[in-house]
Amino acid sequence: HKSGRFFEVSFKVKNTGKYDGAEVIQVYVRKVDDAEGPIKSLRAFRRVPLKAGETCVVSIDLLPTTFEFFDPTTNTMRIMPGKYEIMYGNSSDIPSGNKLSVTLR
Repeated sequence: HKSGRFFEVSFKVKNTGKYDGAEVIQVYVRKVDDAEGPIKSLRAFRRVPLKAGETCVVSIDLLPTTFEFFDPTTNTMRIMPGKYEIMYGNSSDIPSGNKLSVTLR
């Protein structure tokens, strides 16, 4: 959801194993109409300790800089209007259900 100057993404994480451990949640962003840009860029991450069988809700703030991409018309990194995909998971291999769409105006 949008809150002030940043976005916050929240999702559930569960340790399905028999041992206590930690998971590193990664958030990637892609500018949908940027044909020359990266397929996805790692923009945030958080290490989450979890006891065996534990489930928790993880919230990660995405600052405005999360949406900065290269603008070839100005040769600068800046936030540009358009559609973006936010993807999250524990690796760069993101399941198709772990995507959100955002339009910046």
